[in-house]
Amino acid sequence: MLLQRIPVAPSVLIAIAISVVHVAAAGVLWLVPIPVLGKAVFSLAIALSLIYFMARDAALHAENSIVALEIREEGGIACQTRGGEWLDCELLGASYVSPRMTVVNLRPRGSWRTRRVILVPDNVDAREFRRLRMWLRWKGGESVQAVDF
Repeated sequence: MLLQRIPVAPSVLIAIAISVVHVAAAGVLWLVPIPVLGKAVFSLAIALSLIYFMARDAALHAENSIVALEIREEGGIACQTRGGEWLDCELLGASYVSPRMTVVNLRPRGSWRTRRVILVPDNVDAREFRRLRMWLRWKGGESVQAVDF
């Protein structure tokens, strides 16, 4: 039975954070004493990384982007990808909970890969965000890192 469904929307805050980190990485790269060709190759890799993370985590355009979470009555959690596929998942202890940002780390059942969804105040409803954070603290117990601000 379903306890809560949380739709995840594209986020300007995540887009800004991803952009700042990638621009800083490119800036530091150009300070390193390596040949210009090497800097150009690494800059291209940083640009491709920027495009990938923007599509997957900020704009949610990638096929494997998580666009919804479901908390189920039996204590389970599931996620929906942009492609419409629902994945029954296990909550990992590496998840991070704070009032301004929550990172939910999941492992789809029967898979070795992990999935992550980043939640900030501008990509989820405030009430649902608060309920999810409380559920994560209760469900995760000591294994989920919780920070109070």
